Amino acid sequence: MNCHVRNMVCLSQRSQAKFRIILPILILIAVELVHPTMSCKNENCSQLLHRSLKLTRLMSKRTAELLETYKASQGDSADLICDLQMDNVPVSTISGQTMSERILSVYTHLKEFLPHMKTVMEQQKDLNLPTNPVVEGLHSMITHVRHIALRVNCILQILQPNIPIPEPAERPTGIPPAQNIFQQKAYGCIVLSRLQELLSQAVQEQKSLKGKMCRKRTKNGS
Repeated sequence: MNCHVRNMVCLSQRSQAKFRIILPILILIAVELVHPTMSCKNENCSQLLHRSLKLTRLMSKRTAELLETYKASQGDSADLICDLQMDNVPVSTISGQTMSERILSVYTHLKEFLPHMKTVMEQQKDLNLPTNPVVEGLHSMITHVRHIALRVNCILQILQPNIPIPEPAERPTGIPPAQNIFQQKAYGCIVLSRLQELLSQAVQEQKSLKGKMCRKRTKNGS
């Protein structure tokens, strides 16, 4: 086998291996996209928790990658702007004593971050070309965080049936009416940083439900 043929074979094998890694992710995303208004009754308890945890873990990884892309696009000032403190950005800390309270905290924070992510995306469109990877990544992230929130809402309905779930405000609170370019860059970095922290904690909270939530539902006869 000559060098050219051998290189083509190696390239083909690497492409196939990469495709095998990416394919499950693409399938998962496709499944989520075809169920934008999924009903909580369409999945059993174990299936719901498994898919929610899998999607949350994937988006936690994707947010970390997007954050690195964001920092790289800011140049030498990345470390400085990302270390600033902004009170108007939602916190990432999960609170509550019971399982229901902590999962409600996850749900509330996810919904709170959505309008902030939209604001960052619009600001990035003004600062960069609309086709830049940060804007595209934020657009995809908004869709999937919304799907995670939908599934967490279903988990809440299992944990606390017949109890209304409070909804946070649709608009972000505390954002100054006007921000200069430096403030916008810092705001975007802090939103992504805290969102990644929230998704990482959301993974742990959902993992803690394994073997508890669905068994509890079975004992209740539902």
